[in-house]
Amino acid sequence: MRLDGARVLVAGGAHRVGRAVALDLAAGGAGVAISYHTSEAPARATADEIAALGVPSAVFRADATSPEQMRQLVDGAAEALGGLDVYVHAPSGGFVPRDPAEVDERLWDVALDSTAKGFMFGAQAAHRAMRATGGGVIIAITDVAGLQPWPKFAPHGAAKAAQMYLIKALASAWGRDAVRVCGVAPGPVLMPEGVSGDSEETALGRLGDPKDVALAIRYCIEADFFTGQNVIIDGGRLLRP
Repeated sequence: MRLDGARVLVAGGAHRVGRAVALDLAAGGAGVAISYHTSEAPARATADEIAALGVPSAVFRADATSPEQMRQLVDGAAEALGGLDVYVHAPSGGFVPRDPAEVDERLWDVALDSTAKGFMFGAQAAHRAMRATGGGVIIAITDVAGLQPWPKFAPHGAAKAAQMYLIKALASAWGRDAVRVCGVAPGPVLMPEGVSGDSEETALGRLGDPKDVALAIRYCIEADFFTGQNVIIDGGRLLRP
């Protein structure tokens, strides 16, 4: 697998880290389709930037909590790009600080459905498309919260931990189909609005950049013997007490 000429779908590529990943892969020569749920204007602006790089681009609306919409998204992207070599799952909801005793069903569902359920059915559709054309790579943008307990973000951490389990299970199931399944687990990178990031939390003494995540995504695409694991991009966050 080489990035130049690859056909890539970045689900949730309209803004934030997903946008940075989509633009980086397009700059590397990949044709890139993206999806959005509610951020139509940013999505179309990102798609225009991708097209300006001289590579194929497409944009779709899809709700990551809906298995049917995720299947339609993958099928539409594969049709638009002439096939699918790489699927990146970036959607993630429910990143809201709340004491576990105050977590309600709605917050739990938002976190688990967009992150874990969305990835499961997006990956399922991507596997079907890739198996038909000789293989590919499926990548989830996970989180160190799936490895380290964050009491104020229990639903988010549980969803990311579920994603990490799926990476192992799907990689084991689909490896002989020449479909690799990987994860990239960022630490404090581009914190959501209203949530502060402390540079002292990392061993390097600084926060990360979305470009750090994009570089790890490139590694997952081109490292042909890498599957079933997460690349941790946290500046040493997990080393700190």
